[in-house]
Amino acid sequence: MRHSVHAAVIAKWAAVPAALVVSGLLVSQASYSAFSATTNNAGNSWASGTLALSNDASGTALFSASNIKPGDAGSKCITVSTTANVASTLKLYASSYSKGTKSLGDRINVTVTSGSFPGAAPANGACTGFTAGSVAVATTSLTSFAAASSSYATGADSYALPAGGSRTYKVDWTFATAGSTSADNAYQGDTASIGFTWESQS
Repeated sequence: MRHSVHAAVIAKWAAVPAALVVSGLLVSQASYSAFSATTNNAGNSWASGTLALSNDASGTALFSASNIKPGDAGSKCITVSTTANVASTLKLYASSYSKGTKSLGDRINVTVTSGSFPGAAPANGACTGFTAGSVAVATTSLTSFAAASSSYATGADSYALPAGGSRTYKVDWTFATAGSTSADNAYQGDTASIGFTWESQS
């Protein structure tokens, strides 16, 4: 009986090292047998586009009218083009406006109409062959136009200009009568000036 108890004790403690060995093997296997996988999407890059505008008036004023009187009128055409590689929204607004000391700008009315030519645009801003499209600026005085459209935020037309596109405009002006000779006389010897600015933003 004592022999059996003694043998059981020896067997119990003999099993401890074997258990430690097995445990060590399991830890070793867990440290060096993990699965792994990766995937890669390389070569990402970004390049910004460009915006650029030009017009065919060659940097000269469309109008330089002198000695005008009530009832006189005139018109010129201008094409605004872009070499941009992104689309943008084109608007027209007034810049550097002066209505004159006698408010001549109150009596100079302008109308701006978009349109096209069947072929190449005539030289020197001529409008021969111009086909009207939509009205960009309804007939209004220089003073009213400058007040309503003085920046891109308040600009007129809002045309969706495609990359590399263009838009042609006809600008008409009239020296409106004041209603009587005496009223018209108030505007003698005065000057008014304005800049037409086209701006595009994407």
